[in-house]
Amino acid sequence: MVKAAAIVLAVGVLAACARPAGAPEPAASPAESAADRPALPAGWRWESFGGVQVGVPGDWGWDNQAIRLDAWCVKPGDHPPAVARPGGPIPAIACGGGTNGTPPGSLIANTGWTVGFGRTDQSDGITREGDRTTVRRDSVEVIVQAPEQLRDRIVATVHRVTVDDAGCPVTHQISTGPDLRPAPPADVTALHDVTSLSACKYPLPEAGPGRVPPRLLSGLRLDGAAAADEVRRIAAAPAGSGDLDTPADCLPEAAHGNEIIVLLVRSATGLAEMTMRYAGCVQNGFDDGTTVRRLTKAAVAPLVAGPNRIYGGFSGPPEKADLLLPHD
Repeated sequence: MVKAAAIVLAVGVLAACARPAGAPEPAASPAESAADRPALPAGWRWESFGGVQVGVPGDWGWDNQAIRLDAWCVKPGDHPPAVARPGGPIPAIACGGGTNGTPPGSLIANTGWTVGFGRTDQSDGITREGDRTTVRRDSVEVIVQAPEQLRDRIVATVHRVTVDDAGCPVTHQISTGPDLRPAPPADVTALHDVTSLSACKYPLPEAGPGRVPPRLLSGLRLDGAAAADEVRRIAAAPAGSGDLDTPADCLPEAAHGNEIIVLLVRSATGLAEMTMRYAGCVQNGFDDGTTVRRLTKAAVAPLVAGPNRIYGGFSGPPEKADLLLPHD
């Protein structure tokens, strides 16, 4: 447990950043055949969590599930459509259950049009309540709250994957050891002719029995010039963690925090892997296996946009919050 940490919370919605037109899509993963993969309606995008992928309209934003769904009564209302992801601290408040038998948290009048995610120990199936349909698939639940016709279209796209549309594998060895470094190492300054970059957010291992197997939390992809520019920004960052490491503030078992972003860079030199550590008190920075480089605002911002937004749950000085949290 963190002894002294700046735990921060933010709510926000970004404009959609769908895959650029003409960019190649990953092949259908082994969890699905190409024939079984649902068709994505025109103008929609894929969102994934824990090995389950769902389609949403491309103009939907992103929001903090802790406020949007879990503690909806903190800020009730018909908010703009958004994919609400877990990750932010949930306020210690009990939202009322309503008086007419329909939970008010399942009504779009209180939450807006929303798709949310979570892990579950319930068996596969579908439940309906109010304006909400919940699809359970392979220990993941997809919560869909929208008008019925749109809700049914979204539900019809839910399917399993082992590599999502951003090119992120559902599982990664980083979730087996909090202090693992990229292997084999790949000097970021030597990468050239970069074609794409997948930024894949994973949970770090938690101690104790009964923990669910860790899986991908979110992912985004940069293609072409956007990917090449991002690699150059990382390469330009100074070596070292700067003042973001505060080892005295964390117990050793929690020193690395609870999540990490793995960068998969495709270039003329092949596939290279880097990590972006930001959640804990040690090893903060970009790590290519040879050098740890400082987290700079220019390099961090493209990697924590859209589905990779961070809403809190990290430790460190106020400067880290300025690097990580949404500013809209």
